[in-house]
Amino acid sequence: MTGRLLRPGDSGYAEAARTWNLALPARQPAAVAQVANQADVIACVQKAAGRGVPFAARSGGHSYAGYSTPDAGVVVDVAALKHVSVRSDNTVAVGAGAKLIDVYAGLAASNRALPGGTCSTVGIAGLTLGGGIGVLTRPFGLTCDLLKSATVVTVDGAVHTVDAQRDAELFWALRGGGGGHAGIVTEFVFTTVPAPNPITFELAFAASRTANVLASWTSWQSAAPDGLTTTLSVSAGSLPSNNITGTWLGSISNLDQHLNALVSAVGSAPTTRTTKQRSYLDAMQHYAGCEAKPISACYLNTEPGGTISRESFRAGSRMLATNLSKSQADQVVDIMRGQRDMILLFDALGGKVKTLGTSDTAYPHRSAVASVQIYTWNAANSPGITAVQNSLTPVAGPGSYVNYLHPEQTNWGTAFWGPNRPRLKTTIQSYDPNHAFDFPQSVLRT
Repeated sequence: MTGRLLRPGDSGYAEAARTWNLALPARQPAAVAQVANQADVIACVQKAAGRGVPFAARSGGHSYAGYSTPDAGVVVDVAALKHVSVRSDNTVAVGAGAKLIDVYAGLAASNRALPGGTCSTVGIAGLTLGGGIGVLTRPFGLTCDLLKSATVVTVDGAVHTVDAQRDAELFWALRGGGGGHAGIVTEFVFTTVPAPNPITFELAFAASRTANVLASWTSWQSAAPDGLTTTLSVSAGSLPSNNITGTWLGSISNLDQHLNALVSAVGSAPTTRTTKQRSYLDAMQHYAGCEAKPISACYLNTEPGGTISRESFRAGSRMLATNLSKSQADQVVDIMRGQRDMILLFDALGGKVKTLGTSDTAYPHRSAVASVQIYTWNAANSPGITAVQNSLTPVAGPGSYVNYLHPEQTNWGTAFWGPNRPRLKTTIQSYDPNHAFDFPQSVLRT
Protein backbone atom coordinates (compact mmCIF):
# COMPACT_ATOMS: atom_id res chain seq x y z
CA MET A 1 0.00 0.00 0.00
CA THR A 2 0.97 3.59 -0.63
CA GLY A 3 -1.34 4.63 2.22
CA ARG A 4 -1.11 3.60 5.88
CA LEU A 5 -2.21 0.29 7.36
CA LEU A 6 -3.14 0.86 11.00
CA ARG A 7 -3.37 -1.98 13.48
CA PRO A 8 -4.07 -2.02 17.22
CA GLY A 9 -1.34 -0.11 19.05
CA ASP A 10 -0.30 1.97 16.03
CA SER A 11 -0.33 5.75 16.26
CA GLY A 12 -3.66 7.00 14.92
CA TYR A 13 -5.39 3.62 15.24
CA ALA A 14 -7.66 4.56 18.16
CA GLU A 15 -9.14 7.52 16.28
CA ALA A 16 -9.43 5.52 13.05
CA ALA A 17 -11.33 2.77 14.88
CA ARG A 18 -14.03 5.08 16.28
CA THR A 19 -17.53 5.01 14.85
CA TRP A 20 -19.55 8.15 14.17
CA ASN A 21 -22.35 6.92 16.42
CA LEU A 22 -20.87 6.89 19.91
CA ALA A 23 -23.84 4.95 21.27
CA LEU A 24 -22.45 1.82 19.62
CA PRO A 25 -20.07 -0.50 21.49
CA ALA A 26 -16.42 0.34 20.85
CA ARG A 27 -14.98 -1.40 17.80
CA GLN A 28 -11.53 -2.89 17.38
CA PRO A 29 -10.92 -3.67 13.71
CA ALA A 30 -8.01 -5.97 12.94
CA ALA A 31 -6.77 -3.25 10.60
CA VAL A 32 -7.78 0.08 9.10
CA ALA A 33 -6.36 0.56 5.61
CA GLN A 34 -6.17 4.28 4.87
CA VAL A 35 -5.89 3.89 1.12
CA ALA A 36 -4.18 6.58 -0.94
CA ASN A 37 -5.36 5.54 -4.40
CA GLN A 38 -7.27 2.97 -6.40
CA ALA A 39 -4.26 0.62 -6.51
CA ASP A 40 -4.39 0.46 -2.70
CA VAL A 41 -8.07 -0.48 -2.87
CA ILE A 42 -7.29 -3.28 -5.31
CA ALA A 43 -4.52 -4.56 -3.04
CA CYS A 44 -6.85 -4.58 -0.04
CA VAL A 45 -9.54 -6.48 -1.91
CA GLN A 46 -7.09 -9.05 -3.28
CA LYS A 47 -5.32 -9.62 0.05
CA ALA A 48 -8.17 -9.43 2.56
CA ALA A 49 -11.64 -9.80 1.03
CA GLY A 50 -13.13 -13.24 1.49
CA ARG A 51 -10.32 -14.37 3.82
CA GLY A 52 -12.55 -15.22 6.75
CA VAL A 53 -12.70 -11.84 8.50
CA PRO A 54 -15.28 -9.06 8.14
CA PHE A 55 -14.35 -6.66 5.34
CA ALA A 56 -15.92 -3.28 4.67
CA ALA A 57 -15.39 -0.02 2.82
CA ARG A 58 -15.78 3.24 4.76
CA SER A 59 -16.33 6.72 3.32
CA GLY A 60 -17.67 9.13 5.98
CA GLY A 61 -18.21 6.38 8.54
CA HIS A 62 -21.78 7.42 9.34
CA SER A 63 -23.34 3.96 9.14
CA TYR A 64 -26.03 4.17 11.82
CA ALA A 65 -25.27 0.61 12.91
CA GLY A 66 -21.50 0.95 12.48
CA TYR A 67 -21.32 -1.62 9.69
CA SER A 68 -18.50 0.29 7.97
CA THR A 69 -16.25 -0.32 11.00
CA PRO A 70 -16.57 -4.06 11.65
CA ASP A 71 -15.17 -5.42 14.89
CA ALA A 72 -12.17 -7.72 14.28
CA GLY A 73 -12.39 -6.93 10.57
CA VAL A 74 -10.58 -4.97 7.88
CA VAL A 75 -11.75 -1.42 7.15
CA VAL A 76 -10.89 0.03 3.74
CA ASP A 77 -11.05 3.75 4.51
CA VAL A 78 -11.35 5.72 1.26
CA ALA A 79 -11.35 9.17 2.94
CA ALA A 80 -8.23 10.26 1.04
CA LEU A 81 -10.02 9.78 -2.28
CA LYS A 82 -11.78 13.12 -1.99
CA HIS A 83 -11.26 14.99 -5.27
CA VAL A 84 -14.13 17.06 -6.68
CA SER A 85 -13.53 17.93 -10.33
CA VAL A 86 -16.16 19.86 -12.31
CA ARG A 87 -15.83 19.12 -16.02
CA SER A 88 -16.54 21.26 -19.05
CA ASP A 89 -19.79 19.37 -19.70
CA ASN A 90 -20.96 20.27 -16.16
CA THR A 91 -20.58 16.73 -14.88
CA VAL A 92 -18.50 16.31 -11.74
CA ALA A 93 -16.08 13.51 -10.83
CA VAL A 94 -16.10 12.91 -7.08
CA GLY A 95 -13.77 10.63 -5.13
CA ALA A 96 -15.64 8.15 -2.97
CA GLY A 97 -14.12 9.56 0.21
CA ALA A 98 -15.29 13.14 -0.32
CA LYS A 99 -17.44 14.55 2.49
CA LEU A 100 -20.58 16.43 1.52
CA ILE A 101 -19.02 19.77 2.40
CA ASP A 102 -16.18 18.95 -0.02
CA VAL A 103 -18.73 18.30 -2.75
CA TYR A 104 -20.83 21.39 -2.05
CA ALA A 105 -17.85 23.74 -1.81
CA GLY A 106 -16.27 22.30 -4.94
CA LEU A 107 -19.46 22.61 -6.94
CA ALA A 108 -20.30 26.08 -5.66
CA ALA A 109 -16.95 27.35 -6.93
CA SER A 110 -18.20 26.51 -10.44
CA ASN A 111 -21.77 27.71 -9.73
CA ARG A 112 -23.09 24.15 -9.89
CA ALA A 113 -25.01 22.03 -7.38
CA LEU A 114 -25.94 18.48 -6.46
CA PRO A 115 -28.89 17.56 -4.24
CA GLY A 116 -27.80 15.77 -1.09
CA GLY A 117 -27.99 15.56 2.66
CA THR A 118 -27.49 18.21 5.32
CA CYS A 119 -24.74 16.66 7.46
CA SER A 120 -21.46 18.08 6.18
CA THR A 121 -19.28 15.18 7.35
CA VAL A 122 -21.29 12.42 5.66
CA GLY A 123 -19.43 10.65 2.86
CA ILE A 124 -20.71 10.96 -0.69
CA ALA A 125 -20.49 7.18 -1.13
CA GLY A 126 -22.89 6.10 1.59
CA LEU A 127 -25.33 8.88 0.79
CA THR A 128 -25.48 8.08 -2.92
CA LEU A 129 -25.53 4.29 -2.61
CA GLY A 130 -28.56 4.44 -0.31
CA GLY A 131 -30.45 7.03 -2.36
CA GLY A 132 -29.66 10.48 -1.01
CA ILE A 133 -32.50 12.51 0.55
CA GLY A 134 -32.01 16.20 1.33
CA VAL A 135 -33.28 19.77 1.22
CA LEU A 136 -33.17 19.99 -2.60
CA THR A 137 -34.70 16.59 -3.28
CA ARG A 138 -38.02 17.68 -4.74
CA PRO A 139 -36.67 20.05 -7.42
CA PHE A 140 -33.71 17.89 -8.48
CA GLY A 141 -34.27 14.31 -7.26
CA LEU A 142 -32.30 11.97 -5.05
CA THR A 143 -28.51 12.11 -5.18
CA CYS A 144 -28.46 8.71 -6.88
CA ASP A 145 -30.80 10.00 -9.59
CA LEU A 146 -28.01 12.26 -10.88
CA LEU A 147 -25.41 9.50 -10.89
CA LYS A 148 -24.05 9.07 -14.42
CA SER A 149 -21.34 6.47 -13.84
CA ALA A 150 -19.18 4.94 -11.12
CA THR A 151 -15.82 3.19 -10.88
CA VAL A 152 -16.03 0.02 -8.80
CA VAL A 153 -13.43 -2.49 -7.61
CA THR A 154 -15.12 -5.89 -7.33
CA VAL A 155 -14.09 -8.85 -5.18
CA ASP A 156 -11.77 -10.28 -7.86
CA GLY A 157 -9.80 -7.02 -7.93
CA ALA A 158 -11.18 -6.04 -11.33
CA VAL A 159 -12.02 -2.38 -12.01
CA HIS A 160 -15.41 -1.69 -13.60
CA THR A 161 -16.64 1.63 -14.96
CA VAL A 162 -20.39 1.12 -14.73
CA ASP A 163 -23.21 3.14 -16.26
CA ALA A 164 -26.53 2.57 -17.99
CA GLN A 165 -24.79 0.62 -20.80
CA ARG A 166 -21.81 -1.06 -19.07
CA ASP A 167 -22.49 -3.43 -16.16
CA ALA A 168 -25.97 -1.93 -16.21
CA GLU A 169 -27.32 -4.19 -13.46
CA LEU A 170 -24.55 -3.18 -11.08
CA PHE A 171 -25.16 0.47 -11.96
CA TRP A 172 -28.86 -0.08 -11.19
CA ALA A 173 -27.93 -1.60 -7.81
CA LEU A 174 -25.63 1.30 -6.90
CA ARG A 175 -28.53 3.74 -7.25
CA GLY A 176 -30.23 3.18 -3.91
CA GLY A 177 -29.38 -0.43 -3.06
CA GLY A 178 -27.34 0.63 -0.04
CA GLY A 179 -23.63 0.74 0.72
CA GLY A 180 -21.44 -2.24 1.55
CA HIS A 181 -22.51 -4.45 -1.36
CA ALA A 182 -20.66 -6.08 -4.27
CA GLY A 183 -17.49 -3.97 -4.34
CA ILE A 184 -15.81 -0.70 -3.41
CA VAL A 185 -16.64 2.44 -5.36
CA THR A 186 -13.59 4.66 -5.85
CA GLU A 187 -15.19 7.43 -7.95
CA PHE A 188 -18.62 8.74 -8.91
CA VAL A 189 -19.53 10.91 -11.87
CA PHE A 190 -22.69 12.99 -11.45
CA THR A 191 -24.75 15.25 -13.63
CA THR A 192 -25.02 18.63 -11.90
CA VAL A 193 -27.57 21.46 -11.93
CA PRO A 194 -27.10 25.25 -11.85
CA ALA A 195 -26.51 26.36 -8.26
CA PRO A 196 -29.74 27.87 -6.87
CA ASN A 197 -30.03 30.69 -4.34
CA PRO A 198 -32.75 29.17 -2.18
CA ILE A 199 -34.95 30.97 0.28
CA THR A 200 -34.72 29.08 3.56
CA PHE A 201 -37.54 29.36 6.06
CA GLU A 202 -38.80 28.14 9.40
CA LEU A 203 -42.37 27.84 10.64
CA ALA A 204 -43.71 26.54 13.96
CA PHE A 205 -47.10 26.42 15.62
CA ALA A 206 -48.31 25.97 19.19
CA ALA A 207 -47.82 22.42 20.44
CA SER A 208 -51.58 22.07 20.88
CA ARG A 209 -51.87 22.24 17.07
CA THR A 210 -49.29 19.56 16.24
CA ALA A 211 -51.77 16.99 14.93
CA ASN A 212 -53.40 19.67 12.75
CA VAL A 213 -49.98 20.71 11.51
CA LEU A 214 -49.02 17.14 10.61
CA ALA A 215 -52.23 16.39 8.72
CA SER A 216 -52.23 19.76 6.95
CA TRP A 217 -48.54 19.53 6.10
CA THR A 218 -48.78 16.22 4.25
CA SER A 219 -51.51 17.37 1.86
CA TRP A 220 -49.99 20.86 1.49
CA GLN A 221 -46.50 19.57 0.73
CA SER A 222 -47.76 16.92 -1.69
CA ALA A 223 -49.61 19.58 -3.70
CA ALA A 224 -46.74 22.10 -3.63
CA PRO A 225 -44.52 22.94 -6.62
CA ASP A 226 -41.32 20.94 -6.98
CA GLY A 227 -39.29 23.96 -5.86
CA LEU A 228 -40.63 23.65 -2.30
CA THR A 229 -38.98 21.09 0.01
CA THR A 230 -39.63 20.93 3.74
CA THR A 231 -38.87 18.88 6.83
CA LEU A 232 -41.47 18.66 9.58
CA SER A 233 -40.22 17.61 13.01
CA VAL A 234 -42.48 16.28 15.74
CA SER A 235 -40.76 16.23 19.13
CA ALA A 236 -41.83 13.81 21.85
CA GLY A 237 -43.28 14.91 25.19
CA SER A 238 -46.49 15.22 27.12
CA LEU A 239 -47.53 17.78 24.50
CA PRO A 240 -45.57 16.94 21.30
CA SER A 241 -44.27 20.04 19.53
CA ASN A 242 -43.72 20.82 15.87
CA ASN A 243 -41.30 22.70 13.64
CA ILE A 244 -41.03 23.09 9.86
CA THR A 245 -37.88 24.07 7.99
CA GLY A 246 -37.58 24.31 4.24
CA THR A 247 -36.13 25.64 1.02
CA TRP A 248 -37.91 27.42 -1.81
CA LEU A 249 -36.53 28.02 -5.31
CA GLY A 250 -38.70 30.96 -6.24
CA SER A 251 -39.69 34.47 -5.23
CA ILE A 252 -40.40 35.56 -1.67
CA SER A 253 -43.91 36.67 -2.66
CA ASN A 254 -44.77 33.23 -4.01
CA LEU A 255 -43.33 31.60 -0.91
CA ASP A 256 -45.51 33.81 1.27
CA GLN A 257 -48.55 32.61 -0.65
CA HIS A 258 -47.62 28.98 -0.07
CA LEU A 259 -46.91 29.51 3.63
CA ASN A 260 -50.15 31.44 4.05
CA ALA A 261 -52.01 28.46 2.57
CA LEU A 262 -50.46 26.17 5.17
CA VAL A 263 -51.26 28.58 7.99
CA SER A 264 -54.86 28.70 6.79
CA ALA A 265 -55.07 24.91 6.69
CA VAL A 266 -53.65 24.59 10.22
CA GLY A 267 -56.17 27.13 11.43
CA SER A 268 -53.98 29.19 13.75
CA ALA A 269 -51.19 31.74 13.51
CA PRO A 270 -47.62 30.39 13.73
CA THR A 271 -45.48 31.10 16.76
CA THR A 272 -42.37 31.29 14.51
CA ARG A 273 -42.09 32.42 10.90
CA THR A 274 -38.78 33.43 9.35
CA THR A 275 -37.39 33.55 5.81
CA LYS A 276 -33.94 34.30 4.43
CA GLN A 277 -32.40 34.00 0.97
CA ARG A 278 -29.01 32.32 0.85
CA SER A 279 -26.51 31.18 -1.72
CA TYR A 280 -26.33 27.44 -2.42
CA LEU A 281 -23.19 26.99 -0.32
CA ASP A 282 -24.47 29.22 2.49
CA ALA A 283 -27.68 27.19 2.60
CA MET A 284 -25.74 23.92 2.84
CA GLN A 285 -23.58 25.36 5.63
CA HIS A 286 -26.70 26.68 7.36
CA TYR A 287 -28.27 23.24 7.54
CA ALA A 288 -24.95 21.69 8.57
CA GLY A 289 -24.57 24.04 11.53
CA CYS A 290 -21.43 25.78 10.27
CA GLU A 291 -22.85 28.85 8.51
CA ALA A 292 -20.76 32.04 8.34
CA LYS A 293 -17.64 30.06 9.20
CA PRO A 294 -14.69 28.82 7.13
CA ILE A 295 -15.28 25.56 5.28
CA SER A 296 -12.82 23.92 7.68
CA ALA A 297 -15.38 24.46 10.47
CA CYS A 298 -17.71 22.02 8.68
CA TYR A 299 -15.40 19.07 9.35
CA LEU A 300 -15.22 16.78 12.36
CA ASN A 301 -13.68 18.46 15.39
CA THR A 302 -10.77 16.04 15.34
CA GLU A 303 -9.57 17.74 12.13
CA PRO A 304 -7.88 21.18 11.98
CA GLY A 305 -10.50 23.89 12.41
CA GLY A 306 -13.37 21.41 12.58
CA THR A 307 -16.36 22.12 14.83
CA ILE A 308 -18.71 19.18 14.14
CA SER A 309 -18.95 16.62 16.94
CA ARG A 310 -19.75 12.93 16.76
CA GLU A 311 -23.20 11.98 18.03
CA SER A 312 -24.62 9.38 20.38
CA PHE A 313 -28.01 8.19 19.16
CA ARG A 314 -30.36 5.42 18.14
CA ALA A 315 -32.47 5.69 15.01
CA GLY A 316 -34.78 3.94 12.57
CA SER A 317 -37.28 4.92 9.90
CA ARG A 318 -40.52 4.46 8.07
CA MET A 319 -41.59 5.73 4.66
CA LEU A 320 -44.87 7.66 4.70
CA ALA A 321 -46.85 6.02 1.92
CA THR A 322 -49.77 8.47 1.69
CA ASN A 323 -51.03 11.77 3.09
CA LEU A 324 -52.27 11.56 6.67
CA SER A 325 -55.86 12.09 7.74
CA LYS A 326 -56.50 14.04 10.93
CA SER A 327 -57.21 10.80 12.82
CA GLN A 328 -53.93 9.29 11.59
CA ALA A 329 -52.06 12.43 12.61
CA ASP A 330 -53.67 12.13 16.03
CA GLN A 331 -52.28 8.59 16.26
CA VAL A 332 -48.77 9.81 15.48
CA VAL A 333 -49.01 12.50 18.14
CA ASP A 334 -50.28 9.93 20.64
CA ILE A 335 -47.28 7.71 19.86
CA MET A 336 -44.89 10.59 20.55
CA ARG A 337 -46.76 11.56 23.70
CA GLY A 338 -45.56 8.25 25.19
CA GLN A 339 -41.88 8.93 24.43
CA ARG A 340 -39.15 11.24 25.68
CA ASP A 341 -35.89 12.48 24.13
CA MET A 342 -37.11 11.51 20.68
CA ILE A 343 -38.01 13.24 17.44
CA LEU A 344 -39.71 12.27 14.18
CA LEU A 345 -38.26 13.97 11.10
CA PHE A 346 -40.61 13.95 8.13
CA ASP A 347 -38.47 14.74 5.04
CA ALA A 348 -40.66 15.59 2.06
CA LEU A 349 -40.36 13.51 -1.09
CA GLY A 350 -42.39 13.67 -4.29
CA GLY A 351 -41.40 16.16 -6.96
CA LYS A 352 -38.65 14.81 -9.22
CA VAL A 353 -38.31 11.68 -7.06
CA LYS A 354 -41.61 10.28 -8.26
CA THR A 355 -40.84 10.85 -11.95
CA LEU A 356 -38.94 7.55 -11.89
CA GLY A 357 -40.66 4.21 -11.40
CA THR A 358 -40.22 1.78 -8.52
CA SER A 359 -37.91 -0.51 -10.50
CA ASP A 360 -35.96 2.17 -12.42
CA THR A 361 -33.33 2.20 -9.64
CA ALA A 362 -32.73 -0.02 -6.63
CA TYR A 363 -34.30 2.69 -4.42
CA PRO A 364 -37.97 1.61 -4.40
CA HIS A 365 -39.91 4.32 -2.50
CA ARG A 366 -40.73 6.52 -5.49
CA SER A 367 -44.34 7.20 -4.56
CA ALA A 368 -43.73 7.91 -0.86
CA VAL A 369 -44.88 11.25 0.53
CA ALA A 370 -41.95 11.49 2.96
CA SER A 371 -39.29 9.57 4.80
CA VAL A 372 -39.77 9.48 8.56
CA GLN A 373 -36.59 9.29 10.61
CA ILE A 374 -37.14 8.14 14.18
CA TYR A 375 -34.27 9.54 16.23
CA THR A 376 -33.38 9.57 19.91
CA TRP A 377 -30.31 11.02 21.60
CA ASN A 378 -30.92 8.63 24.50
CA ALA A 379 -28.35 5.93 23.69
CA ALA A 380 -30.17 3.40 25.87
CA ASN A 381 -33.49 3.77 24.08
CA SER A 382 -33.07 1.43 21.15
CA PRO A 383 -36.20 -0.43 22.37
CA GLY A 384 -38.11 2.86 22.09
CA ILE A 385 -37.03 3.22 18.45
CA THR A 386 -38.28 -0.29 17.73
CA ALA A 387 -41.57 0.36 19.50
CA VAL A 388 -42.22 3.62 17.66
CA GLN A 389 -41.22 2.10 14.33
CA ASN A 390 -43.69 -0.74 14.84
CA SER A 391 -46.41 1.64 16.03
CA LEU A 392 -45.98 3.79 12.93
CA THR A 393 -46.40 0.88 10.53
CA PRO A 394 -50.23 0.90 10.44
CA VAL A 395 -50.18 4.66 9.85
CA ALA A 396 -47.18 5.18 7.58
CA GLY A 397 -46.67 1.80 5.95
CA PRO A 398 -43.97 -0.91 6.25
CA GLY A 399 -41.22 0.73 4.17
CA SER A 400 -37.90 1.99 5.56
CA TYR A 401 -34.95 3.98 4.18
CA VAL A 402 -31.79 1.89 3.87
CA ASN A 403 -29.55 4.79 4.96
CA TYR A 404 -31.31 4.87 8.34
CA LEU A 405 -30.30 1.38 9.44
CA HIS A 406 -31.83 0.09 12.65
CA PRO A 407 -30.06 -3.16 13.62
CA GLU A 408 -33.00 -4.42 15.68
CA GLN A 409 -35.55 -3.95 12.90
CA THR A 410 -37.40 -7.02 11.69
CA ASN A 411 -38.48 -7.59 8.07
CA TRP A 412 -35.83 -5.09 7.05
CA GLY A 413 -35.21 -6.69 3.66
CA THR A 414 -38.73 -6.02 2.45
CA ALA A 415 -38.80 -2.65 4.21
CA PHE A 416 -35.61 -1.38 2.54
CA TRP A 417 -36.05 -2.72 -0.97
CA GLY A 418 -39.67 -3.77 -1.40
CA PRO A 419 -40.30 -5.42 -4.78
CA ASN A 420 -36.70 -4.67 -5.85
CA ARG A 421 -35.21 -7.05 -3.29
CA PRO A 422 -35.06 -10.22 -5.46
CA ARG A 423 -33.42 -8.39 -8.36
CA LEU A 424 -30.96 -6.64 -6.07
CA LYS A 425 -30.04 -9.89 -4.35
CA THR A 426 -29.47 -11.64 -7.68
CA THR A 427 -27.32 -8.76 -8.94
CA ILE A 428 -25.16 -8.57 -5.83
CA GLN A 429 -24.82 -12.36 -5.73
CA SER A 430 -23.53 -12.36 -9.30
CA TYR A 431 -20.70 -9.94 -8.44
CA ASP A 432 -19.96 -11.36 -4.98
CA PRO A 433 -20.84 -15.08 -5.09
CA ASN A 434 -18.93 -15.92 -1.91
CA HIS A 435 -20.29 -13.00 0.13
CA ALA A 436 -16.93 -11.36 0.76
CA PHE A 437 -18.72 -8.02 1.26
CA ASP A 438 -21.01 -9.09 4.05
CA PHE A 439 -22.71 -7.37 6.98
CA PRO A 440 -25.73 -8.12 9.19
CA GLN A 441 -28.30 -6.31 7.01
CA SER A 442 -26.87 -7.16 3.59
CA VAL A 443 -29.42 -8.02 0.92
CA LEU A 444 -27.58 -11.35 0.60
CA ARG A 445 -28.89 -12.27 4.06
CA THR A 446 -32.55 -11.89 3.09
